Amino acid sequence: MTAAEPIQPVNAAGAPPTQVICTAGHVDHGKSALIRALTGTEPDRFEEERRRGLTIDLGFGWLDSPCTADGRTVRLAFVDLPGHSRFIGNMLAGAGPSPACLFVVAADEGWMPQSQEHAEILTLLGIRRAVVAITKADLVDGDTLDLAVELVRAELATTSFADAPIVAASARTGEGLDQLTATLGTLVHVSPDEGRPRLWVDRSFSIRGSGTVVTGTLAGGFLSADDDVVLAPYGRPIRIRGMRSQQETITVAPPGSRVAVNLSGTPAADIVRGDAIVLDGQWTETACFDAELVALPGRSIQRRGAWQLCAGAGEWHAAVAPIDGPPVRAGQPGFARIEIDRAAPLAPGDRFVLRESGRSMTMGGGRVLDVVPGPAVRGRPRRDRRLRELVDLAGALDAGDRARFAAALLSAHGVIPAASLDGAVGRSPSAPLAEAAGARLLARSWVDAATMDTWSATALGAVADYHAAHPFRRAAPADVVATAVAAVGVEMAIAEGVAAVLIERGRLVAESGRLRLPGHRGAVGVPERAEFLRLLDDRPLRPPPLAQAMVEAGIGLDAVHELINGGEVVLIEDDIAMTAATIEGAHQRLRQTYDEEGPLSAARAKQILQTTRKYAMPLLAELDRRGHTRRRGDVREVLP
Repeated sequence: MTAAEPIQPVNAAGAPPTQVICTAGHVDHGKSALIRALTGTEPDRFEEERRRGLTIDLGFGWLDSPCTADGRTVRLAFVDLPGHSRFIGNMLAGAGPSPACLFVVAADEGWMPQSQEHAEILTLLGIRRAVVAITKADLVDGDTLDLAVELVRAELATTSFADAPIVAASARTGEGLDQLTATLGTLVHVSPDEGRPRLWVDRSFSIRGSGTVVTGTLAGGFLSADDDVVLAPYGRPIRIRGMRSQQETITVAPPGSRVAVNLSGTPAADIVRGDAIVLDGQWTETACFDAELVALPGRSIQRRGAWQLCAGAGEWHAAVAPIDGPPVRAGQPGFARIEIDRAAPLAPGDRFVLRESGRSMTMGGGRVLDVVPGPAVRGRPRRDRRLRELVDLAGALDAGDRARFAAALLSAHGVIPAASLDGAVGRSPSAPLAEAAGARLLARSWVDAATMDTWSATALGAVADYHAAHPFRRAAPADVVATAVAAVGVEMAIAEGVAAVLIERGRLVAESGRLRLPGHRGAVGVPERAEFLRLLDDRPLRPPPLAQAMVEAGIGLDAVHELINGGEVVLIEDDIAMTAATIEGAHQRLRQTYDEEGPLSAARAKQILQTTRKYAMPLLAELDRRGHTRRRGDVREVLP
């Protein structure tokens, strides 16, 4: 840790900042003895463990040490992992949430099978900050110890912590413990506060007088006493009654700390290892996701097999389907669709391990990329496209660029519900990232810019088609756009928002509840306008066909559209137009007769207006639309 690097703040109880460190290594290489010697704490919690001298489940211990660059005290909180192969599931539950590792190899035995598997698991989990302890140094001579260090360094070459410092120590004699403590201090790291706390539960129990208590390693953000939180994956609202960390009561737990949380609202029996405490609305609880895969040397990951997926403190039965089809082999990273047997609050970038249940063997692992992956990927073109999308997502994570990741995710999906975006992107709030990517919020869903352009083209084409099909109408009904966009598979509520975007961008014009293209208009000259209106008024209730009147008056479609839009002319049929004055005059004539005779039939209305059925029926329909008449069976009432 450099002198310039800030250290995370002391919590409300005044406890020093914490660095969580898991221990790993082969069975009986002295992990628990080392924790016991460093901390004075017995990490083996069960009588059977102490009787057999074998760690079965997770153990815990801590050490306050002045090992920062400025001499301030930090707390090293150890999670002691079992080394026996039969308890690898428990080992994974402790390693998954841990950000750093104390890797243990006994000087008298050297690198052993579980040393290899634990190192592979830590590498798959992406743990880079580590210290290696060569234990039982008192049992070998100097030359043997030097050789042990040299051989361990060679074995570390293929791990994610190849350059980790190596310290020889003895828990029995105390040799090297001070140096080991100081070296562990170099692992101290400020855990980022992303405002998205997640506590993977590794223990759940009940205390008389307090109720339900869960423990875990907190990451991603702060938790406080009295916070309202959610138990994932059940979506169950619960409340934090209180918290403790290393036997001290605290009111605020910072990211990166080991914490015991007293909960109200759920019994301990309903919470299992691998559940998580999160804030409402920030995480996507998914049982299906797309991921980047890596196979260990000599192994492959394929569709066949009974798979177990381990992430955080949890373990799930899983089905694995490589996107490209063939198995993923060592040295050839690939991508897969993974389904697990119950939902989990996973996020892009989360690391996981894959084990084959039948052989109880770690086969590989990977990194979560997309927690809202959409329909199954079928067909070569769709597979190739999906592979390109996943490469883009992986590249954004590699670059640590969450804005680039959000843009790639929106591009891949086109539409993502706003309620899912925080979890899908892995940031809260994520809306600024979507806006920066050019996405638009429509009906509570974010729409990618390219998708919006495609829908816009569909919408504008529909309006243009309407103009061509109805040359005498100035504007299209407003629902033409939504209907056209919905026809390509878009949810109607979202499709209805496309017109508003196009109006905002000046690509559509709204007029009296209708829509038209901006260039779809014209001007009427005074002589031509007067002649056109005269032709309609010469025989007001039996006007000439519209096309004929246009030719005789010498005006075009744009001119007619302007007269219609201005309310001077009314198009009652595609080729029948009347002046507004004619329609109002017809209304008054019908009203006068109605006052004398009562409801009028269509035939009687035709007689009153002295016209033919060709004109009378569309005229009556127009009066109905305007609310001047109201149809009652075969007759009409005429309203004022």
